[in-house]
Amino acid sequence: MKKNFITYISIAFLCVATSSCEDYLNTTPPDKASPDTFLKDMEQAQSLLAGVYNCFYDEGAGYINPYTYENMSDNSYNPNTWEYSAEFAKGTQTASSHLAEYKWRKDWQAISRANSLLRGLAINSSLTGVEKNKLTAESRFLRAYFYFDLVSFYGRVPLLDENSPLEDPAREELSKVLTFIHEDIDFAIEHLPHAFGGESANKGAAYMLKMRVAQYEYDHATVIASAKAIKALGYSLYDNFTNLFLEKGIDDASNHEVIFKVNYATDLRSSGMTMLWYHWASFQTLLPVVESFFTANGLPIKDIDIDGGGSILKDPMYDPDHPFLNRDPRLHLSILCPGYEYRLDAQSRYQANWVPASWGNNTGFRPKKGADVELANTNNDGTDKIYMRYGEVLLAWAESENELNGPAGAYPLIDELRNRVGMITLSASLPNLNKNTMRELIRNERRVELFNEGQRWHDIRRWKIAEKVMVDGVGLDVTKMKTYTNGNVSDTWQYVPMVIDRRSFNKDRDYLWPIPQKEINANKQMEGDQNPGY
Repeated sequence: MKKNFITYISIAFLCVATSSCEDYLNTTPPDKASPDTFLKDMEQAQSLLAGVYNCFYDEGAGYINPYTYENMSDNSYNPNTWEYSAEFAKGTQTASSHLAEYKWRKDWQAISRANSLLRGLAINSSLTGVEKNKLTAESRFLRAYFYFDLVSFYGRVPLLDENSPLEDPAREELSKVLTFIHEDIDFAIEHLPHAFGGESANKGAAYMLKMRVAQYEYDHATVIASAKAIKALGYSLYDNFTNLFLEKGIDDASNHEVIFKVNYATDLRSSGMTMLWYHWASFQTLLPVVESFFTANGLPIKDIDIDGGGSILKDPMYDPDHPFLNRDPRLHLSILCPGYEYRLDAQSRYQANWVPASWGNNTGFRPKKGADVELANTNNDGTDKIYMRYGEVLLAWAESENELNGPAGAYPLIDELRNRVGMITLSASLPNLNKNTMRELIRNERRVELFNEGQRWHDIRRWKIAEKVMVDGVGLDVTKMKTYTNGNVSDTWQYVPMVIDRRSFNKDRDYLWPIPQKEINANKQMEGDQNPGY
């Protein structure tokens, strides 16, 4: 199934032209193959649809997929300025920044291709009504997905459907764009089939997109309703947290947690997942997220002050001289900590990593979630990239439940996530929390459970706390943790925090990305309509 889908992706380039940033309004592919002349049967329509899906793929293994957003948040650090994410963490981005232009172009490319297919479906009579409805629903789901991505990063954007004229559009009011997104999602929910596995757009993915948009709009009732609808479809947590993010877990027929993913396959298209975490120095985990993992007793390692009064006291059993022992199991399932060795294929010294004495490591930590210890060739990695999963549904549900109805209904949702990894439940460790304290705990739980999945960037903006947390990036001083004795940590190690990356966040500017300058230059309707501060 996955190989067939990726084959469609490959041949899509023969059928759908690649739009450039300047001509994203041109919703008719400029080559000889167009929906008007090419869309003759289901196979051809699937090839055109694959052209829309292809826009999820980056030009490089770690270019601007959700994992890259970690380096733009307070979770991670990228020392490589040529990979572009660093400037967004430092607050030095401009309207000419490469990633701002790249994301704009990729999203509009996807929307353009979806509009082309939708227009072709409307005028083509060779497909059955059932076939047209499914293809239309899938195309509208994808259009809504990429439109919401644009809104999340840029705010107001032009509003174009399959019938829009080819002329310079102005940026539309945000409320109208969101209404358009909702209409696409609701159509997708009605007409998409339910299917586990996340191979392509499905009813569960449409509900989850509805849930995410509702989170963005602070519509807690719709978040809860969408989460309940997803649960009713039969989604549930996969029993193995490690394997959930590996090919053997993702491809397990019993895995009903993955809701939507981007497909890769060995010998066809490598995701580079394991290489990203262990061969590159592009993703270096920062100390504050490591400290957000509680102890095995379900208590924090530092006192937590709660906005609105109150606090949670740290675990008195926490040992700062052995800081990575007796912690939430998800810490060592997600992050490679100092003193721990990771050796790919269990034999190759070249593929061994010791933290912190590993290649170019500045913080003392590296991400681990999604890296395959059994993979011999990291250039041939068939692990898919998960974009939506049920674990996130439980967290969104808990957050909205607490905001709308109070803490009582949030407890069992968080407990379910902790039970999966054998962690003491929140009900047992911190019962009787008030609403404000529960809010803080749920936010911390999102950071822990969704670490390295790209959600933190969106969360700190949705919660309006980015200016508080996007301070200088801190890691451990690796010079004080260099000596190993027979593969074991030396007793002389010291765990000393130090600033790794100087950062800044302008609350009056940085909640949105700049509209690319080349778009403003090319579109008279956008002159003088740049996002504030750029």
